[in-house]
Amino acid sequence: MAEAIWRGYCIAGFSPDPDWLPPDLVVAADHRLCIEPLDGAAATELARRLTGSEPTLTLAAEDAAAAGPRVLRLACRLGITADQYLGKLRGLVQSTATELPQTVAAPLGSVGEGITLDQLAGMDAAVAWGMALKEDLGAYRQKRRSWADIDKGVLLSGPPGCGKTTYAKALARTCGVPLFEGSWSRWLANGSGHQGDFMLAMKKTFTEARECAPCVLFLDEIDSFPDRATLTHAQRDWGIQCVNALLAELDGVQGREGVVVVAACNHPHLLDAALTRSGRLDRHIRIGLPDTDAIERIMRVHLREELPQADLRGVALRAVGSSGADIERLVRRARRRARDAERPVELTDLLAEIGGNDRRTPGELRSAGVHEAGHAIAAMELSIPIAVVSIQGSDGNGGHVQGRPRTSFPRAADIRSRLVFILAGRAAEEVILGGPTAGSGGGAESDLARATWLAAKARADFGFGDDDDLRWIGIPDNHAELRGVFAENPPLATRVKTDLADTYRTALDLVVRRRAAVEAVADALVESRVLQADEVQRIATAVRQPVPCG
Repeated sequence: MAEAIWRGYCIAGFSPDPDWLPPDLVVAADHRLCIEPLDGAAATELARRLTGSEPTLTLAAEDAAAAGPRVLRLACRLGITADQYLGKLRGLVQSTATELPQTVAAPLGSVGEGITLDQLAGMDAAVAWGMALKEDLGAYRQKRRSWADIDKGVLLSGPPGCGKTTYAKALARTCGVPLFEGSWSRWLANGSGHQGDFMLAMKKTFTEARECAPCVLFLDEIDSFPDRATLTHAQRDWGIQCVNALLAELDGVQGREGVVVVAACNHPHLLDAALTRSGRLDRHIRIGLPDTDAIERIMRVHLREELPQADLRGVALRAVGSSGADIERLVRRARRRARDAERPVELTDLLAEIGGNDRRTPGELRSAGVHEAGHAIAAMELSIPIAVVSIQGSDGNGGHVQGRPRTSFPRAADIRSRLVFILAGRAAEEVILGGPTAGSGGGAESDLARATWLAAKARADFGFGDDDDLRWIGIPDNHAELRGVFAENPPLATRVKTDLADTYRTALDLVVRRRAAVEAVADALVESRVLQADEVQRIATAVRQPVPCG
């Protein structure tokens, strides 16, 4: 090839992927041309030239973009008009879309089953970002806005079932662009599991997305990619190469103009720091469990035309603590219950399915009620805003107290109050049941884990400790990693132990003083399973506290 260039020959290479061309040609090329997907105007001009007649129809942008050379040829017939050609082309695009591999863009009609961003509830920040992106992509298509001025990536984090995948589908549908999907597990399952096959599968997904830009590329389970800073020697070579390959696809020399990356994970603290730098996934939006209003709206979306006049507020209250996926499953099971009874869906079907897998004994329900009542009364006494208290059990969750937004800049007194609130559930068990249960401990999201983490953060990150020990240490967001911090800093572990013991004594005193109110709220929870904040206030206020003797 070098000799041909020296002799003055013109060399051209055509390929869907530059990496498939001879490397010397790629390096030496004087011009690089990227053929964009067909748009509606180009399809109209093509129909005019192929048939010699004037078209009156216009092909939708998404149908034109999905029409490759094979379909363009198959739609052509001898003697047809331009409108007949465009109609045939549209039919072929829509009929062949279901035959495409999973990595190819899904047809817009099936993305998110019709759900758009304006129908999503409980993720206001993500919806606002998506609506802004819709406007930006519209301006980008019309060449009124540069790709450099558009947010190119977002990281969504939250518990399983909170709607991250649904959001990606709704975003693509709202923006009117194709949706692609990739993940560590999907790429690893491609081929033999060899690293070369993994990287080729990842590159193929990004290449297909670039060819259909503008589009949305959804990267699920991105926390499956390792953090290069924590890799052991046995994993190091494999992990580093995989993360480097992903970084190269996100912002390498080839670029990804027109490809908006939406990444999702449950554990953002596990991500390699390079993934969230500017130009990559530089916007992080956390999605939590929906509140009562959001649950009602999500339920209404899944019910579609059913129960149009019904008041879903009571059902939504009982479902507090459920994820978006839980609510979808609830409606599906309620619909099945009604179908088995050969009648339309009723509110009673929804209520019957909430907590349907709760198999706790009366004694266990009483323990859960006492625990959550301890939290609720402590919140009331300490002026911590709450919305709902629930012992509605599902999938191992014994109950919870749903809080309201708090200040982003707490003082030392605010954190102490929060610690008393977190430990008040265990204190109520000890005072009323004669001893604590295992309900306060366990995993990294348990009461004890959260209290330990908050106490450590107050001292080591916020400087709310001794005046002679004003140091920043850096407490990890992952509660389970505290063990390493304490092992490296025994004095901090000792101080945190003292802080927790002190605040726990305060929680015990509070429960003893307000024992009657705690028991009354616990009884009400066992009966109704869910209480709103004003109901807790009313019950606690109505209880006459006995004056302690002596």
